Amino acid sequence: MVYLEQLQLWNKSFNLTSITVDNEIIIKHFVDSLAALKAEDIKLGARLLDVGTGAGFPGIPLKIARLDLNITLVEPVTKKVSFLRFIIGRLRLENIDIFDGTLERFMNERCPYGLHDYLSTRALKYDLILKDGLKLLRRGGKAILYSSQPINQSDLSKNWQLMGEYSFQLPKGYGQRVISLVMPSV
Repeated sequence: MVYLEQLQLWNKSFNLTSITVDNEIIIKHFVDSLAALKAEDIKLGARLLDVGTGAGFPGIPLKIARLDLNITLVEPVTKKVSFLRFIIGRLRLENIDIFDGTLERFMNERCPYGLHDYLSTRALKYDLILKDGLKLLRRGGKAILYSSQPINQSDLSKNWQLMGEYSFQLPKGYGQRVISLVMPSV
């Protein structure tokens, strides 16, 4: 509830999300974010890189639900990064890091190669994250891709393999969502 309240408050000054009604935020952001836990049995203590996190989705809801996760949020918009720093401090979340910049800059400055068990994105086209994802994932790692439509194997480059999808309807008729799990095919 603190996260929801602060998101609403900050959203009055900064455009963190175009969704402004409490019920819609809960369903379209929080429920949608947490659906990854139904799609994948995320291992204890896993390292997750959330690319284009915006106001913290899915990374922060996943962290709240699974305190054991080690999460890095990548966000290039400074105003959103300010909110992320504030809300993580306010919620006293540990083992969650924020990178203020693009994925490309993150890779150049942090040298994070082979460190992550999972990559996730809700806001970006998945081909952007998959382009560099091979370098970021540990052996056996997966990308968790949120969308409104299933992904076809033919839509993926030859370097990626579709491992499974979890489709569901958001409550109150807010539409279909799909979480696609893809792994490097090499």
